[in-house]
Amino acid sequence: MARPPRLRRIFTTTDELMVAAHEGDPQAQNELATAYATGNGVKQKRSEAFKLWLQSAEGGDAVAMERVAEVFRTGEVLLEKVTPIDLTRAITWYKKAAKAGNHEALFGLARVYQQQQEFSLALTTFRESAYTYGKRESLREYGLCLYHGNGIAPNIDEGRKLLSDAALMDADYTANGAKYLEQNYGVKVPLPKDDIDRASRGEALDRFQSGCLMKRAESGDVDAQVELAHKYIFGGKLHEMNRDKSYFWFGRAAEAGDAEAQYELGRAAEAGSMGRPRDLHEAFNWFKKSAEQGFREALREAGRCLYLGEGTEQDLKTAATYFERAVKQHDTESMVFLGKMMLNGDGVKRDEARGQALIDKALSEDKKGIGLARIRLMMLEGIDEPPKPKKKK
Repeated sequence: MARPPRLRRIFTTTDELMVAAHEGDPQAQNELATAYATGNGVKQKRSEAFKLWLQSAEGGDAVAMERVAEVFRTGEVLLEKVTPIDLTRAITWYKKAAKAGNHEALFGLARVYQQQQEFSLALTTFRESAYTYGKRESLREYGLCLYHGNGIAPNIDEGRKLLSDAALMDADYTANGAKYLEQNYGVKVPLPKDDIDRASRGEALDRFQSGCLMKRAESGDVDAQVELAHKYIFGGKLHEMNRDKSYFWFGRAAEAGDAEAQYELGRAAEAGSMGRPRDLHEAFNWFKKSAEQGFREALREAGRCLYLGEGTEQDLKTAATYFERAVKQHDTESMVFLGKMMLNGDGVKRDEARGQALIDKALSEDKKGIGLARIRLMMLEGIDEPPKPKKKK
């Protein structure tokens, strides 16, 4: 099953955030909850934060799911009691968060199993979190399980080794941590000598996480394949810029049905990038596959192709349908396209009031970005009717 799109809106004012949260936007609810929890920009209301996190989690936000689980595990939001501890509900939300792609939730899930003295489940969950997703803290906890024999026969030597490995990947390793490991487990790990040593420990963690990511990608995890493909596009942190490898991993994920990967292949085909020739027909086909899954950017690009007749037959009615779906996801360029179509009655019922309102909203949103909606409007301003597609030779 392909992972859902993970597009995040940018809210620049508290008022805008509150409006979106009131309208039921799960991401806005999560961010407003965080603001209430910390008192950032609003009066601190930790109980209100919990209520909003719960609404956001129920709406599908994976970040909020993990936060809700943590609150049920402790009963608190930043040390203030807001709800009775409920480990059963904590487990439910941690599992939902992990399934939705928030792999940090596995660490919390394992800690709940520890609280319940379900040591075998804690052991396997810490191990998965450590070796599948590269979480250093889980590697440490897995080492402790081995040392103490929690959920498994004791293996003191292997437990000490893992505690040492985890410490050597900690760029912020402290004197207190070093003292604790030596006094309680006989593990001696020196403190970082200088900034170069600290950087070396950070690089060790990067290598560990990179190895975990590669194993996931090779095993068919589309989430990992997309993440790896992006790393090869931009380079840095153990991954060189490599167009062929980027295309390969996007291709693997796209064929498996991942909407974001399909969109990226569409972009590559349209631009002739990632070492591939330009092919507008192929671009539209990838955009369409992604759009059919509701991926915002692909809805806009498939709509644009249909509007202009690029890579496909011109179809204004279907283009408007795609733009409408993208507008519901707050895509400003789609607001401009649909607004112009409504002003002119192109493929849709003429509605000058809504058409102008969409364009005004897009231009207002542009103030927070780089002006893509305004650029798009300038491109369409001189067009009284949709351009006719070029005749095929």
